[in-house]
Amino acid sequence: MNRNTPRARASDHHTTDILVVGAGPTGLMLGCLLRHHGIQCTVIEQRDGIDPRTRAVMVHAAGLEILDSLGLRTAVEDKGVRHTRIDFHTRHQAMFTVDFSRLDTAFPYYVNVPQPDVEAVLADRFTTAGGRLLRGLRYTRHQEDEHGVTAETVTDGTPHTITARHLVGADGASSAVRTALGIGFPGTTYPMSYLLAEGAPLLPPEPHASAMYIGPAGAVSLLPLPHGTVRIAGPVSAESIDRDSELSTRHFQETVDTLGFGPALRFQRVDRIAHYQVHERLAERFTCGRTVLAGDAAHLNAPAGGQAMNTGFADAWALAWRFAALLGGSKAPLLADYDRERRAAAAETARSTSVLGLLDAMRRATTQAARNSVQETLTGYAEAWSQLYLHYRPTPAPATPATTAPTDTTPGHPVLPPRSSHRLQPGARVPRHRPEPGRHTWLHLPGARPDDTLLPPLTHTAELSPAQRAWLPAGAAAVLVRPDGHVARTVPADATTGATAETEKEAA
Repeated sequence: MNRNTPRARASDHHTTDILVVGAGPTGLMLGCLLRHHGIQCTVIEQRDGIDPRTRAVMVHAAGLEILDSLGLRTAVEDKGVRHTRIDFHTRHQAMFTVDFSRLDTAFPYYVNVPQPDVEAVLADRFTTAGGRLLRGLRYTRHQEDEHGVTAETVTDGTPHTITARHLVGADGASSAVRTALGIGFPGTTYPMSYLLAEGAPLLPPEPHASAMYIGPAGAVSLLPLPHGTVRIAGPVSAESIDRDSELSTRHFQETVDTLGFGPALRFQRVDRIAHYQVHERLAERFTCGRTVLAGDAAHLNAPAGGQAMNTGFADAWALAWRFAALLGGSKAPLLADYDRERRAAAAETARSTSVLGLLDAMRRATTQAARNSVQETLTGYAEAWSQLYLHYRPTPAPATPATTAPTDTTPGHPVLPPRSSHRLQPGARVPRHRPEPGRHTWLHLPGARPDDTLLPPLTHTAELSPAQRAWLPAGAAAVLVRPDGHVARTVPADATTGATAETEKEAA
């Protein structure tokens, strides 16, 4: 795979359907999905090559399903390690577990895979599929009219212009596109510094789980990575380190040792060491005219649960079918719906990753009753972090991030519901359903037949599986599913023909 795509030339002025600024996981995933729809796409990136730092690691079930739809899941999994649990350890020998093995998916697990390797797989597919990836090209500004967008860029000090129907800012937390649009990015920066080191551990980690070790005043995660290496990272203490100061291996190890877990958190060899700040921010809006924000340019959240790369994938998944419909002539307010749905989803993700109160509850759980209570609180976290049961509400609560870092000590339940309460209402994601690119799907009970005049063109039809029938609302015989796998509307039994009373009762 070519990680160093040739730099753009100043004479390469051209036109494309969709211009994506930023060749990170979100931008490249969107590029791959757009090419899957047969849409022309250009991705530009100011870096000359892929950033070798690991950064994001986890790919959860919904992300694996998206990769599988592109035929890329195996290529990504081959570069990572598959896990089914996240274990939480405390100083008083308690252990709590988030178990992913019973999720409603063909992939009931998550994969720890370095972000650079994910980017390499996506970049290779994007360019092989006919996408245009231009590195060494820096976005400066753009203007738009009723016909499209004209973006101005610079390479080696020379101006370069690209015109497109739509522009996507997937250029990270310091997004130049978001800044050019004047869109605010309110939120908070956590007061403590997070420490990070990667390398060969002194002791081999648990083979099927990542872990978090919780000490009296701090905590770190231990994420097994390929080739026998691990990443240890987290808010080890309440101190804040000057961002320009260097961190020594000795200081890192001495600080982590204060958590009290000894050899379990020690390295035999350190390959990389760093410290960083954690931000929780949400753009004031995700769209402006023909321009859209996605990934870290639109939202940032705490690292708990490994949501960053997955939420960016979900943004790309939500955008690709909308762009396909718009370029096909749709007049529906699809980008406004993207703004409403994905902004609310990002806010819910932020709430499900704010776990400081939960970690404090684990520290204080010294009795069996308290431990049982904490473990019960963890029910639903696998569902929330997998993003399989995402539900876009018709009128979501205001998507406003916290203005200060979370400090309460009451463990909160995830915002997203566990599968036992999931129902295929409008906006709900349909687990175990594989959408066809650009096509709606009519999922129905056995024998139920639709009124074809009420279905979008080229709608695919299929029977609900037994598991999906259990999520069907009472009185419904079918659901119309959007190309992104979310319910467009439920269809009552009296609006179809052929559904038997027995199958209606089974679905209820």
